[in-house]
Amino acid sequence: MMTMLGILFGSVTWSATFRLSTPIILTSVGGSFNKHTGVFCIAFECFMLSAAFFAAWGSYLTGSPYMGTLFAILAGLLLAAIFGMFVLNFKANPMIVSIAMNFGAWAVTTLLLTEIFGVRGYFHSPKIVNFSPIDIPVLREIPYINEVLNNQIILVYIAYISVVVGTIIMYKTPFGLRLRTIGINEIGAQTAGVNILKYKWIGLAIMGIMSGLGGAYLPLSGLSMFSENMSSGRGFLAFAAILVSKGNPVKAALISILFAYTNALTFTLTSYGIPSQLLQMFPFIAVIIVLMIGNLRNLSLTPVIEASE
Repeated sequence: MMTMLGILFGSVTWSATFRLSTPIILTSVGGSFNKHTGVFCIAFECFMLSAAFFAAWGSYLTGSPYMGTLFAILAGLLLAAIFGMFVLNFKANPMIVSIAMNFGAWAVTTLLLTEIFGVRGYFHSPKIVNFSPIDIPVLREIPYINEVLNNQIILVYIAYISVVVGTIIMYKTPFGLRLRTIGINEIGAQTAGVNILKYKWIGLAIMGIMSGLGGAYLPLSGLSMFSENMSSGRGFLAFAAILVSKGNPVKAALISILFAYTNALTFTLTSYGIPSQLLQMFPFIAVIIVLMIGNLRNLSLTPVIEASE
């Protein structure tokens, strides 16, 4: 019993949780800004996977994880611009564009992996330089917190800082107010003089940047590699977090932590002989449960809303 409690609440599990939640949090925070503009997008797998490849390639070329991250951000921005061009300018169906980009990213990154590195499946090289863990002296004296939060890479801390900064910008600034107004009442916002198209492009740009950061985490967090389909559904987890949280960065982060926690358990529970294929289902089972709870809550509120009307 103590062993199971140690797995569920131990520092190893929670340290892994904070690491694994990083790409989902970064992507979901960025996607929350886009959601409030009313632009539907589920192409987060495309953004993260493409950014992961360019992060690995950029680090390989320059020997710097920071340059690799810059490559990833630029890739995210470019893909957000392509998405915006089709959806905002050409009025294409955002669902179809998102699906096409998700499948296209897997094909394109596999092609680039073959053409640039000459391999299929995965590419590993010490030339892909990772971020180094950061030692925070203040945390050394706090036993449990030190083991969980200390000696993480910079992107982990950026992810949690982005939750605070994103919340402040979204709910405490005129920019955030205009952004949310567009999602609530686009015609009303336009009547008030808000440039709708401008804010939608800004929302897409923020989504591209943050998804790029999320993708950069995957190859530069210690793996020094890129593999086909490296995002492995994390983009869909980020979309689920955005959907259930209704674009609230704090709620999106909490849901992302839940998904990451179930994923962290898959690593620690393998010692009990549970099939790994079954354990890998945990994060997606958590997605289904969270979506069900969110829908049940909405259904329970519907009669109250109708009665008040």
